[in-house]
Amino acid sequence: MYKVLILPNVAREPILVGVYNADLTLCKEFALTSPISDALVPLFVELEKHGVEFDTLYFVRGPGSFMALKLLYLFAKTLEIAKGIKLFATHAFHFNASSPIKAYGNCYFVCENAEKSVQTSGFGIRVKNFTTIPHITPFVLPKVLDTSIFDTNLKPLYLLPPV
Repeated sequence: MYKVLILPNVAREPILVGVYNADLTLCKEFALTSPISDALVPLFVELEKHGVEFDTLYFVRGPGSFMALKLLYLFAKTLEIAKGIKLFATHAFHFNASSPIKAYGNCYFVCENAEKSVQTSGFGIRVKNFTTIPHITPFVLPKVLDTSIFDTNLKPLYLLPPV
């Protein structure tokens, strides 16, 4: 039985999907350039056609695009209800070496303590205004999935104030 990790398009990058073996090593990876609303379901239909059955879904719950986070959450909850898939989530900073993530204008999401923040509410993440563009590290799928950075708090991590 496989495990699947989804890194949604949190900063106008491709959606990354990794399929992991039972020993949590990466065996297949996909970079989806279409919007999450158009790309995610067809990919999972194709995986199913090729016999990729998984029992656990790991995903990023934020920070990032409100729409992408909502769609990913609804997709994950649908799989949980319809197929009994186990769900676990974490924040995006584990997959970009804790570099800033674009929020809006000159503002970026920053994480002050990514290593210790999985158990804290809000993860120590805040919005910071930069006068110059900060160094951004692209998101990557880990070669071995560290399940200790995930928990069962699945609700999208919305950090921006309402407009």
